[in-house]
Amino acid sequence: MAETSDSDILLHHLPFLKRWYCVILLYSFQLIIFMVIMFFLWWISSNFFYGAILGQSILSTFLSLHFIYIAKYSEKIRNKYRQKYGDLAFQYYWLKYHSYTVPAVCAAFYFPLLLAQYEFLPVRFVCMPAHPLTRNLFPFFVSIPIGISIVIVGYLIKKPSGGYGKDIDNYLYEIYPEKSKLLTTGTYKFIRNPQYLGRGVIAVGFGVIANNISAIVAGFIHLLSYCIIIPAEDRELIKRFGKDFIKYKSEVPAILPKFGNWIRFFREICRRGG
Repeated sequence: MAETSDSDILLHHLPFLKRWYCVILLYSFQLIIFMVIMFFLWWISSNFFYGAILGQSILSTFLSLHFIYIAKYSEKIRNKYRQKYGDLAFQYYWLKYHSYTVPAVCAAFYFPLLLAQYEFLPVRFVCMPAHPLTRNLFPFFVSIPIGISIVIVGYLIKKPSGGYGKDIDNYLYEIYPEKSKLLTTGTYKFIRNPQYLGRGVIAVGFGVIANNISAIVAGFIHLLSYCIIIPAEDRELIKRFGKDFIKYKSEVPAILPKFGNWIRFFREICRRGG
């Protein structure tokens, strides 16, 4: 099979997705996980004025610790799965470590948007207890355009560039590091983790659209969870790329561009968005 794109590469290493019934089972499993998490977030947010912040903190802490564990023990995990499963190593690894984190990350990502308390909404996902943390901050004609603008900026930041694709997004190279390459072009010229920054900015934008302090803080917690795992991932990348990554790390910031590169950074994301 010719591995001509990131999707082809990923499908080659997840052959069970070629069977339609396996795809249905996977999506059903992930939907159940997503719904269970959202029910927990709904319950805790509906019963405590600080519940949304607490619920998002619990979920983000779990996800952060999960990815830190994978990064820390990547070599041990890799050797175990490659020896035990051969060509199917990544499939078994992905099913055990990532199949359930996808819906969990989605829940944490979209949750701030679902905390909107606008009176004109026909249905609210969460009816939060009255409190300054849950009260609308601005008129909707202010918060919604500003929030959408922030979301658009976040989307442009996270838009794939520099060789980033579905294979990297699904952690394929945790199992096959010898096939990976160091990304240093596109937005990666300015920051090492544009995907993390973009997703975090979008979550904050969702919080601004929702227009209350709880939602905005929940968005920032999602952004912070990415920042927490970066040091562990950096140590894994040093093992993978050695001096090349050390040099890259010394020259390029983790998540925010250097002061003198902000204009060039925004030109880059606008150019790719055009």
